[in-house]
Amino acid sequence: MAISEQRGAGEPDTASDATGVELSLVRDDIGFRIQRRLGLIPANGMGTSRRALIFAAITWLPLVVWAMLTGRGWSITGEDSLFAHFGVHVRCLVAIPLLIVAEDIAQKSVPPLLRYFVESGLVTTERVPQFRALIASVVRLRNGVLPWVMILGVAIAWSSAGAVFRQFEDMSWAAAGGEADSEITFGGWWFVLVIRPIFTALLLAWLWRACLVFVLTLKLAKFPLALVPTHPDRVGGLGFYERLVFIFSPVAFAVSAVAAASFAHNVVYHGVSVMAIKGVLIATAVLVTIIFLVPLMPLALLLGKVKRQAIFDYGSIVGHHGRLVHRRWVLSEEIGSPAILDAPELGPVADVQSIFASVLHMRKFPISKLGVAAIAVPAAIPVLIVAGMQLPIQSLLLTVLKTLI
Repeated sequence: MAISEQRGAGEPDTASDATGVELSLVRDDIGFRIQRRLGLIPANGMGTSRRALIFAAITWLPLVVWAMLTGRGWSITGEDSLFAHFGVHVRCLVAIPLLIVAEDIAQKSVPPLLRYFVESGLVTTERVPQFRALIASVVRLRNGVLPWVMILGVAIAWSSAGAVFRQFEDMSWAAAGGEADSEITFGGWWFVLVIRPIFTALLLAWLWRACLVFVLTLKLAKFPLALVPTHPDRVGGLGFYERLVFIFSPVAFAVSAVAAASFAHNVVYHGVSVMAIKGVLIATAVLVTIIFLVPLMPLALLLGKVKRQAIFDYGSIVGHHGRLVHRRWVLSEEIGSPAILDAPELGPVADVQSIFASVLHMRKFPISKLGVAAIAVPAAIPVLIVAGMQLPIQSLLLTVLKTLI
């Protein structure tokens, strides 16, 4: 049944007002327009699968062909071979495609979530124009040029540092003499000038989108939303907004996988003990999780305020209802027919108490265990794989599951 059909006869239909509420974190930003002009993104759709394959091929295949032709694939000894450096391959074949796939997930997920603010009644009819203005302000921020200039500048600077200092990914595999301080060959320049800039730019673009979500959430936290403290989702009717964190799941996995691949190289080829780096492994997973959960945290300010006020408001109703029941049935007083005792929406004493209990159980934290797991699990999986090289993976998984459940 359509939402408009579920509303009462005297209640305004707000579903039609949601048509003007549109926001995409990806479409029409500078990066999107550049890719469309280059023909990477078609006129219709996102071209996600095609772009993921193109970027993976552009970054990885030339490097592998060069390594095979020069004998630097796996024919040379141990850690000096290209295939021994897991981080290079994870960037090209896992992280970069996932960062592109995440764009498609965001494009499909964000607009319906924002429209639901209107369709669910969280944004009342008279507030819809203000809500559209709020969305428009985020759109203007998304379309800004300065953030993308900074992204490009950081990507170039970071890659240039790789060429100057030659300390990225232990550049011995790409050096002419097999030593990090030797002249860099084609493979090294390809990594420094192509692979790293593309990965860095895509990652920074996602960090910028996380900032956009933070700004959007902060504006929503200040917006006069029609929250319901007794809503069964325990966040005033905002439970659906938690789904926004799922767009960051592939990004969290991509970032953690690149970091874990570097650790794996040290464990396999440099004899590093997992126990010696367990603190770094845990910190990596925790940091990635925090970074992509923070954008929804401004709602905690709103939910805390709503809960505090609701405790007073609903506590007053429960108290008034309880006193009248006490006077009528315990003290046997004649109190007439107070409307509050006959209100069908309140019901008997047990129902009134359950209403107040739902207010007391309202969460101040806007993200449930499912939302935390949507980021924490992808961030933890690559780290667990590294830990599993020397530790019993079964006990590690059981420990993580006990923590999350």
